[in-house]
Amino acid sequence: MEISVVLPCLNEVETLSICIKKAKKQIKNLKIRGEIIIADNGSTDGSLKIAKKLGAKIVNIRNKGYGNALRGGIKKAKGKYILIADSDDSYNLNDLPKFYKKIKQGYDIVQGCRLPAGGGKINKEAMPITHKYIGNPIFSLLTRILYKVPINDVYCGMKILKNSFFKKINFFSTGMVFCLEILIKSKINNAKISELPITLFKDGRKVGKSHLRTISDGLKTLKFIMICSPKLLFFIPSFLFLIIIPFITFNSGNFLGNDLKKIILLDFLLIFLSIQFFMLGIYSALRAKQLQIYKGKMLSKFFKFFKLRLALIIGLLMIFLPLISNILKIEIFNADYNFIVLNLLILLGVNLIANSFFVSLLAIDENN
Repeated sequence: MEISVVLPCLNEVETLSICIKKAKKQIKNLKIRGEIIIADNGSTDGSLKIAKKLGAKIVNIRNKGYGNALRGGIKKAKGKYILIADSDDSYNLNDLPKFYKKIKQGYDIVQGCRLPAGGGKINKEAMPITHKYIGNPIFSLLTRILYKVPINDVYCGMKILKNSFFKKINFFSTGMVFCLEILIKSKINNAKISELPITLFKDGRKVGKSHLRTISDGLKTLKFIMICSPKLLFFIPSFLFLIIIPFITFNSGNFLGNDLKKIILLDFLLIFLSIQFFMLGIYSALRAKQLQIYKGKMLSKFFKFFKLRLALIIGLLMIFLPLISNILKIEIFNADYNFIVLNLLILLGVNLIANSFFVSLLAIDENN
């Protein structure tokens, strides 16, 4: 089998027939063996009757979600190449030959591009304004910057990939984030990636509604991006907070008027933020590793030094030494600042212990 066309479907009775007929026509024109798979996510409107009548293979996907539907459909695909598109006729399946010829040039994945930045075109009313000018461009830019993925439209739903590539990687996304996961994992696994300009049409629905959830999908995408990029979002800011401390301490007269209390509070705040951002980076890196989207060396280096016992000892010392000092009325610092400094040390100790426990729980497989 040369190609499998996988179409996710949820009540697409108005447009499914058009999509299947276009795909069948282009497969016939290419004179190759192919199949059309309808990854159905619980349609109740007659979509399945149409698919069966037109000879498409139906795969019933019980768990809801765009990612679930595609993953389930692709698993049943027998083609050497897998073309993905939507069932609402917003993507022109007459473009199938272009995708097929492009991936035959030796690519592992060819992503469609609807945005003008990549040469694509969006017809009038084909995409919400917020998606066209805010969501898609911003998420695409972040993906290019953070992961070096050479794609201008990460959420384009029309793409073609090698079946062998897909089946050697574990995917987890259940919803729209699946589009992003494919591209990031392609880059991590050194896949050869290309982009193909296409036109996005207004979908053919007259009664049915879009399955997109702008705010929910947008927040999930942002969370996914943050989890996948701990270095830039957490580790570098953590380092910068530490660098700022000496500058503030020795140049405080310019903006704090040499007020020692303010200097102490600001220094401790920066230390607190540095620890917290660093720990957030560790959380994110651990989670990203579990999802197989992190292959950095930061974790292995960190866990050579990090031991829960050591963190607990340091944290408890930071808590109990100030307490003992207060009980015995030992003034380590000037009387005006002793109370402030000792209580801030206790706060940092509690923070260190709490974060260390969370890291330890997430890092069970790191032998800690």
